[in-house]
Amino acid sequence: MSGKNLYLLGLQEPANRQPDILESIHALEAEIDRGEAVYTPEELFRLERKLSDCKEFLRAMTQG
Repeated sequence: MSGKNLYLLGLQEPANRQPDILESIHALEAEIDRGEAVYTPEELFRLERKLSDCKEFLRAMTQG
């Protein structure tokens, strides 16, 4: 599992603090861009779903 962001995969707790929603979105986009060279298709699907959830949450918070 080297090179993978275990926190974003839900396999590890954050070191010091929980990232804010924009930090999470940027981190997820960066990890997804790394693609299958680093992640399995299942892991990429998990990251994409998490990114979609974060974007929807941000949209709801800014429009609601």
